[in-house]
Amino acid sequence: MKKLLFSSMFIISCLAFGQDIKMKKGLISIDGKEWAKYDGCGLFDAECNIQYKDSEVAVILHKINDIASRDKYNKDGEVTWCEVKFLGTNLSYEVIETNKSTVKTLYKAGVFNEDGSFNMDKVNKLVEKYGQQFSKRYYQNNSTQTVIIQDTRPASGVNISIGK
Repeated sequence: MKKLLFSSMFIISCLAFGQDIKMKKGLISIDGKEWAKYDGCGLFDAECNIQYKDSEVAVILHKINDIASRDKYNKDGEVTWCEVKFLGTNLSYEVIETNKSTVKTLYKAGVFNEDGSFNMDKVNKLVEKYGQQFSKRYYQNNSTQTVIIQDTRPASGVNISIGK
């Protein structure tokens, strides 16, 4: 009985403290209150801009094909991630998230001040927390990679292999 009571109280408390985020018609609402504006955050958009008063955050979708990432579930080796840029500050971080979860992260981190400017301490903490894990792996290291392509077409005429 105690376990049932404890688990039901735990579930109720989790549901009561979660933010309800809605993105409709260019407005981001959190718990029914208008928080920010957005542009281009659709399912097939490669860029999403989130604007809070005077500050703007750009969420840019990166997609590459990585041969090493191919497996039976990802036959093309497609790797996708989002780069979250704080425009005007030259700071950014990278995550594998949806636009909605990125908005939730920005809201919970408190990266915006009331006047609309960036709270640089919180922006720096967020950038330090997530970092540039994907661009370092896929853009900076690929310049030293050597790809060898071998032509395996048979020579013309009759090919006889003895002893193989």
